[in-house]
Parts: sequence; C-alpha cells; structure tokens
Amino acid sequence: MAFAHEITSKSEIDEIMKEGGPAVMIDFWASWCGPCRMMAPHFEAVAEAMVDEPVQLLKLDTEKYAEIAQAFNVRSLPTILLIHDGKIQDVVIGAKDAHTLKKKAEWLLSKARGDGFFKRMFG
Repeated sequence: MAFAHEITSKSEIDEIMKEGGPAVMIDFWASWCGPCRMMAPHFEAVAEAMVDEPVQLLKLDTEKYAEIAQAFNVRSLPTILLIHDGKIQDVVIGAKDAHTLKKKAEWLLSKARGDGFFKRMFG
C-alpha cells in the first residue's frame, strides 16, 4: 500500500496553493532519475510514519506533469517543496534519507501548528 499520494491534476495543486491550504511535502520526481528512485522508499516510509499527522506527503511525476514542475521552477530532481497556507516554506534539493525527510515533515507540522521560531528549532 502506498502512503504517499500521487498528484494527478492541476486542481489538486490549486487546493494546496490556496490561502489556508494544508501542510504538504511534494516530491518532484521522474522514473529515469536514479536519486529519485533511491529516495522513493525513504519518502514512502516517512509518509507511512506520518499517516496520522496533519501533513500530506505527495509525489508529482515530472514526466506526466512537466507544466506543473515548470510553474514551481523545479530544475533538479528530486526536489521537495514544503508548503503550508498556500506558500512555499522550504525547498529541499537532492535525495535525502528517511531521518532527514522526517525532520523536515516535523518542522513543517510545527510551523503549521503556529509554533514559534525557537520551538521549531530547539523543541
């Protein structure tokens, strides 16, 4: 069972990017990208670990939805966008391990809850 949902339409992006939108991590990937394939099980593991949290881990195939990747100015793969309230909060470029991805997801959750800077940085 896949825990990271695949984005399949521009309307899904519109929902994510609207004011008040959800906390979302989007993995921009392609089937020919070696680092993307290496990172995929790590991203999936974090999606499974965070399934009960109010953060969505999504994937976007840049071969199928090149126009969406271009709209976000994605130039390297994998690229992960961390989005909350319709705004890009952070960008992660390159393959990351599960620990790093989980830390990023937790940081985004903390930001979505409205935790202050020091709480987000130091717990």
